[in-house]
Amino acid sequence: MRPLKAHKLSEQQRAMAAMGKEGQSADPLLPRAVAYEQRRLPLYKRIIPLAEAWLPRGIGWGMSVGFLGLTCLYGAMIGGSNQTALERVSSVIGLKVESVLISGQKEVSEAEILNALSLNSESSLLTFDAYAARKNLEQISWIAEAKVQKLYPNKLQIVVEEQKPFALWQRGQYVSLIAYDGSVISDRVEPAFKALPLVVGHGAQRQASLLFELLSHYPSLARKIRAVAYVGERRWDLYLKNGVFIKLPEYDLQDALDKVMAFDEEGNLSRKDIISVDLRLKDRTFVRMGKDAAEKRRAVLRDLGAKLPKEVEA
Repeated sequence: MRPLKAHKLSEQQRAMAAMGKEGQSADPLLPRAVAYEQRRLPLYKRIIPLAEAWLPRGIGWGMSVGFLGLTCLYGAMIGGSNQTALERVSSVIGLKVESVLISGQKEVSEAEILNALSLNSESSLLTFDAYAARKNLEQISWIAEAKVQKLYPNKLQIVVEEQKPFALWQRGQYVSLIAYDGSVISDRVEPAFKALPLVVGHGAQRQASLLFELLSHYPSLARKIRAVAYVGERRWDLYLKNGVFIKLPEYDLQDALDKVMAFDEEGNLSRKDIISVDLRLKDRTFVRMGKDAAEKRRAVLRDLGAKLPKEVEA
């Protein structure tokens, strides 16, 4: 340990110290006065002697050279020059990516996530682009949102939030798994998702969430629905689990659904003799019956002496 470096004393302080040593007119307040003068020195002048006493020689030069080296390394990294050399240098100093911590994934595999990160044996945490990695992860259809965090000196932490399957979308022979916003999650439907609602037709994937949000106010009807079809990209047909289908109008869907609920008050939608209910016209409702049921109904009307229109007779 080096001795503390003494600061220069003023002429008055030296004279007062000499008088104290000789014992002539020694002032008992002299040490306090000298301490007071020391306290009046700037903070850096009081810290420097302590630093020189406790820190090893040459540490200042070492820190300066290290800071300059890191500055040059960072400048080269920002400039995009010699990326491979930068990765090798930073790997040598202990900043090589050694492990990747992944959480939140269920349907997407770890292999897909690692492939999106584009890591190699020389990848360095210093040169790793977390923003680009997050964008690459969010390009995976199953991933709704991703977070990428660097954990120095040698780890990456990946947290993903997956899409929630909403329905199955069929157009022709193709069936896809879609999210609430209509985006396609996967063209491969696992058995676990086959119970999801089926939406049919071009454009149906974008409009289905609005329809099902409206149907949520009619839970007894919603439970009976097997599939919905978007006809002409204008209106919906509802296919019930018992085979009955309901033709809804292009506008005033809520009013049409109220009519359906009124029609079903006595369980009419559960009857086996009804094929369809047509609500496309606002002022009337058409109910189509099966062939046997229609014949029985015509026979009853004839027995009652009712005169049937030609279309009813047919």
